Amino acid sequence: MSTRKSMTLPIIITLIMIVIIIYLFATIKQTQVVCEKTKIFDDDVRLEERVVATLDGKNIEMLNVTKNVILPEKYNKATYLNSIEFSLRNTLDYLDNKVKYVVDGNTLSVRFSTDKKEVILLDNIEFINNGDLQVKINSNTKSSDVVTLSVGDNYTDGELMKHLKNNGYSCK
Repeated sequence: MSTRKSMTLPIIITLIMIVIIIYLFATIKQTQVVCEKTKIFDDDVRLEERVVATLDGKNIEMLNVTKNVILPEKYNKATYLNSIEFSLRNTLDYLDNKVKYVVDGNTLSVRFSTDKKEVILLDNIEFINNGDLQVKINSNTKSSDVVTLSVGDNYTDGELMKHLKNNGYSCK
């Protein structure tokens, strides 16, 4: 009988430790990686990209992307912004209603978010000025000129930051 009494205390302590470990794993917070990149093209046309990736362990769970196109005063015409918006709508059509376009003065903001396994292209917009401002959007997912990310990609927060930093982004 004395051996059973001595076993109850270690069993209770073990059960308490298991409950604490399960609680700690259940409350692990998802990490967020925030990266930004600004490019300035001919005639001071600016493109700002901001990527917020939510990671859970070693997988990307959600991607929030904001792209801002800022035109200088000499292009402060609605036709240029409408043309750029039209090109972006054609490229981002696969995201359906997850994309929001906002025109404010000489700035076009494009915001989209996904938690599904959709490929997101970053650093894929260029502006060319050969007498008239033109936008060139690279939608080739296999191109080495663009950065592709997708929900479900295997990255730790450090690996994702390194990947984006190697492509010119500054990350927090």
